[in-house]
Amino acid sequence: MDHVKRIAALSVAFGSVFAVSAQLVVTNTQTVEDLVQTVLLGGGVNVSNITFNGAPANFVTEQAGSFNGTATTLGINTGMMLATGSVFNAPGPNNSGASSLGGGLMNSDPDLAILSAPQNVNDAAVLEFDFVPSGDSLSFKFVFASDEYLEFVNGVNDIFGFFLSGPGINGTFSNNAINIALIPGTSDPVTINTVNDVVNPTFYVNNGDGSNAPFNADPQYVQYDGFTVVLTATALVNCGDTYHIKIAIGDASDTVWDSAVFLEGGSFSSPNAIELEVVTASADGTLTEGCSDALLTITRPGSADDIDVSVSVGGTATNGTDYTSIPPTITIPDGQNSVSFPLQAFEDNIAEGQEEIILTATFVNACGDTSISTATLPIVEYVPIIALAEDLVLDCSDDTVLIAVVATGGFGDLSYLWSTGATLPAIWVSGLSNGLYPVTVSDECGKTVSEGVVVNAGCEIIIPNVFSPNGDGLNDFFFVEGITGTNNTVKIFNRWGRIVFEARNYNNNWNGGEVSDGTYFYEIIVEGVEKPYTGHLTILKNRR
Repeated sequence: MDHVKRIAALSVAFGSVFAVSAQLVVTNTQTVEDLVQTVLLGGGVNVSNITFNGAPANFVTEQAGSFNGTATTLGINTGMMLATGSVFNAPGPNNSGASSLGGGLMNSDPDLAILSAPQNVNDAAVLEFDFVPSGDSLSFKFVFASDEYLEFVNGVNDIFGFFLSGPGINGTFSNNAINIALIPGTSDPVTINTVNDVVNPTFYVNNGDGSNAPFNADPQYVQYDGFTVVLTATALVNCGDTYHIKIAIGDASDTVWDSAVFLEGGSFSSPNAIELEVVTASADGTLTEGCSDALLTITRPGSADDIDVSVSVGGTATNGTDYTSIPPTITIPDGQNSVSFPLQAFEDNIAEGQEEIILTATFVNACGDTSISTATLPIVEYVPIIALAEDLVLDCSDDTVLIAVVATGGFGDLSYLWSTGATLPAIWVSGLSNGLYPVTVSDECGKTVSEGVVVNAGCEIIIPNVFSPNGDGLNDFFFVEGITGTNNTVKIFNRWGRIVFEARNYNNNWNGGEVSDGTYFYEIIVEGVEKPYTGHLTILKNRR
C-alpha cells in the first residue's frame, strides 16, 4: 500500500469528516447498514439482509459515506455515495486530472465484469439488500462521476450498475437480474463510454481536466473530471413481494483514477401515494364561471396495469350543474402515470357569491394500502369589464394631449387597442385637431368592451378663399384650419350651382381634381356649429 493509500486507510479506521476546505462535505462515520437505513431509504420500502462486498454491512468502509453537496454543482444536495477508492477523494476543487485515494483492492463482481468485458474489474464496491415495496414502482436518483473522463473515453471504462432481481423480472445478470442504471430512453448502461461530451452529451457535465480555472481553484467543483446530470433509476414491481437490489461500482482494467456514484438521500422509494392536482388558468387558483378552465390531474407513482381511482365530489357547487360533471371513477390506463380531466364552470348569471368544489381521490393498491389525496377549487363569478374615459375640451394651445381609459373587472390581464393602433391605457394625440379615439378593452377570457375619447381642440375654423394646386408644394390643397377631427360635410359648387366636390369628415386632401381655374362656392357644415360656413373660393392651377 503506497503512502497516500495508507493515509486514507488510517482516516477510515478512526472515522472522520473530510472536506479539504471544499464545499462538498463527505462524512465517513456510519456503517454501511446505517447509511442505507438513515440516508438512502425513502418511503414505501422495508429493507433487510444488507451486505457490502459479500459481508454483513455492519462496518465502516472507505468506499462508502454520506455527503452534502448543497454548495456544489453535483445537482444532488445530500445522500450516500460509493466509490472505487476512498470517498474522501471526492471534495474539490478539481486540481488533478488523474486522482486516486485509497482503494487498490483486487475484488471484482461478476455482473460488473459483464458490463466491462473484456476488461477486468477491481476496487469493486458492492452494496446489496432485500426490500419489500409497498407500491407498484421503484425509483431512486443518482449521479455517476469519474476521473477517467475525458482522456480515457473508449479506453479504460470504469463501470457501475443497479442490478434488480425478483418476481416478474427476467434479465441476463445474476439471479435473472436486470440493470436499471440506464441512459434515459434507452437500454444502454451509464458508463464513461456511453455518456460524455460526444456521446449523449445532454446527460454529461464537464468538470474540467484538473488544470484549468475555475475548476481547479473553486471548491464548488468536485475532484472528478466529469459526471452525469441527475438521472433516475426506475422499475415496475409488485407491492408486497420481496426483491433484491445490488448497487455496484468498480475500476475497469486497473485500480487507479477513481469513480463514484452519488445516490440522493431518501430517493430509494416505492411510493404508493396518488396525487390529485388542480391547475387553473387564473393566478389566484380560482375557476371563473363561463371563462377560465381548470385541469384536474391524478398521478400515480408507477405505470403497471389499469388502476381505478375513486373520486368523490363535495362543496357548495353542484357536480354537473355548476361545472363539468366529474365521474365517480377515473381509470389510469396501463403504461400511463397520470390522467387529466378538464373542468369548466358554467355561467348561470345568478348572483351566488363564491362557491367551491372539494375533490377527494382514493386508491387502494393490491397490498390493501389506501392512498387519499384532496383538493379544493373555488368558483367565482365573472366580473364584467368596465371602461371609463373622459372627453377633452381644449383651447387650441397644446400640440399634444394625453388621453386615457380606466378599465376594471374582466378575467386576467386586460389589453387595450386604440383606433391609432396603440396598445397602452393612455396615449398621446394631437391637441390641435378635433378627434374621436375609440378604444377596445379585452380580457384573457376573450370578452371585450368599447369606449372612446372625444377631443375638442377648441380651434377656430378658418377657410381660405384661394388655393393653387399646381404641384409646387405650396398651397396645393384646399386646407381648412380646425376642421380635422370634426364631424363635417364639405361641398364645392360651380357658378351654376352644380356640385363639383363633396366629402364627409373632410381631411384637407382635395387638390381641385379636374375642375378648371375659376371661382367656386363652398358650403361647410361642422357638427356642433349652429350655421354652415359659406363663401367663394378661387382655384388657380396655372399660377407659378
